[in-house]
Amino acid sequence: MIKGTIRKYRDPDYEQIAIIFHNAVHELAAKDYNLKQLEAWAPYNYDLDAWRIRCEEKQPFVFETEGTLAGYIEMDHDGHIDQTYVSPSFVGKGAMHQLMNHVKSLAKQNGINQLYSEVSITARSFFERHGFVYSRDNKVERNGVEFLNYILVCDL
Repeated sequence: MIKGTIRKYRDPDYEQIAIIFHNAVHELAAKDYNLKQLEAWAPYNYDLDAWRIRCEEKQPFVFETEGTLAGYIEMDHDGHIDQTYVSPSFVGKGAMHQLMNHVKSLAKQNGINQLYSEVSITARSFFERHGFVYSRDNKVERNGVEFLNYILVCDL
């Protein structure tokens, strides 16, 4: 398992987070979604100012190793896991496992009894390995393109 630090978002992180998101969608989800869906989900002309604003609002947890962000996860105050993405170069190395365990522990400490998320086809098995169970199919529309993900829940 990779060694690193889990910490809260800091201002310059948004640039690495935007790159992780874009690369994870286009490299990892490409086996489950077509090119039109991938571009609608993660456009090539992404707006770094929008990412800065999002990160300031969401305050994601990041996994940092040797000065590089390996992945990030967002957990809202109600137990909603919003974005959960890993850099393709860190897939299978344990960064996301550690991040998920961190937010589950934090949720318990804060009296949250259930986590829930809208999970891509690609990420479903990761979430299920962490105790999330299928609730229902979820059709998503982004930039005029429809695709499938799943609502998964995890009782803590």
